[in-house]
Amino acid sequence: MLIVLSASGAFAQVLATANSPEYKSILKMSASLFTRSTFQMGYERFLNPNNSVYLTAGLNFRDSDYEKEWGVRTEAQLRFHVFTVIKPKESNRLYFAPYLMNHYLETEGQSYDNNGAYSWNTDTFDAFGGGMLFGWSFSFANRINLDIYTGGGFRKTFNYNNTNSYNDNTVFDYGYSGIVPRLGIDIGFWF
Repeated sequence: MLIVLSASGAFAQVLATANSPEYKSILKMSASLFTRSTFQMGYERFLNPNNSVYLTAGLNFRDSDYEKEWGVRTEAQLRFHVFTVIKPKESNRLYFAPYLMNHYLETEGQSYDNNGAYSWNTDTFDAFGGGMLFGWSFSFANRINLDIYTGGGFRKTFNYNNTNSYNDNTVFDYGYSGIVPRLGIDIGFWF
């Protein structure tokens, strides 16, 4: 009886973790882009234990009394996981990721003339960019993933004629062209 009970424990199923071969994908949401009125979702698929592809799509939307925005943001990354520590219920991965991004945006804002009268000015533009990110991906509680990254690259904005009363000369402005820093936090789950 003792032998049968001990043998049955050897064949018992173990709860799958994010490190098990059953899970090869992560669905993520960008928490940091909420500050830019953007809802962005991403899908990461592991090709093997050291490489993954990460695709994201987001929607910009803001509708206030003085400014209106609508846009679509897409990005593709190829992640190279250079350091991995896997434990039964958690894992840590450090990675480098070259990226390409596209951002289409329509803006509408009020501008004032010398008499104090205002009018609505509309503009549409495309921004393209690329660069390199360095990040830390932490999986815990079997299936939850926290992804923190930083890096930078370039951004070039096309077809943008700013007719509003503000300038687009800082990295936080949508019409900016130049070198841009990146910093973000994504939260997701394995499936």
